Amino acid sequence: MVSKYDLRLIIKRKMENLDPSKKCIMDEKIRNNIYSLPKYFISQNIFSYVSKEKEVDTINLIDHSITSGKKVCVPLVNKEDNSLEARRINNLLDLKVGNFNILEPNENTEIANLGKIEILFIPGLAFSTGCERLGRGRGYFDRFLSEATGLKIGLAYDFQIFQSLPVEKHDVKMDIIITDERIINHV
Repeated sequence: MVSKYDLRLIIKRKMENLDPSKKCIMDEKIRNNIYSLPKYFISQNIFSYVSKEKEVDTINLIDHSITSGKKVCVPLVNKEDNSLEARRINNLLDLKVGNFNILEPNENTEIANLGKIEILFIPGLAFSTGCERLGRGRGYFDRFLSEATGLKIGLAYDFQIFQSLPVEKHDVKMDIIITDERIINHV
């Protein structure tokens, strides 16, 4: 089996070489798959990572969710203990450039109750057909997700899906993986 390190390099290379116009089409397909989920339609409280340039775009998802009347939370890195906090935002103007050059909520945003979040949209470098997740290696999301009770949905391009991954006990599985080509259910 390929090591986590090698797998991360392979996926990062594929993401760097992704054609921007093809990426836009793939992002739209993923959003349409999300919007088709009955659980998304009825949810009131969601959490979403804020995408970086090469990741599955969540900016449109966040904006659409807010416009639809959902309460939207995004992650804020707590520098004191290297944990993530879910912070509620009211619009995209509540975001600023923060740690790792990622958009994150302003400090004056409200800390959300993780137990009330119904759906969590999670990034990953790779996922398996068994809904395992390989992140960037810092463990932020695994620690955060170990406390979450909502539906965990990994967002990925189909080339990020593998039959299996080199995972460890602390790696949190997703309930669903949504790609531009399919929806993989673990629940």
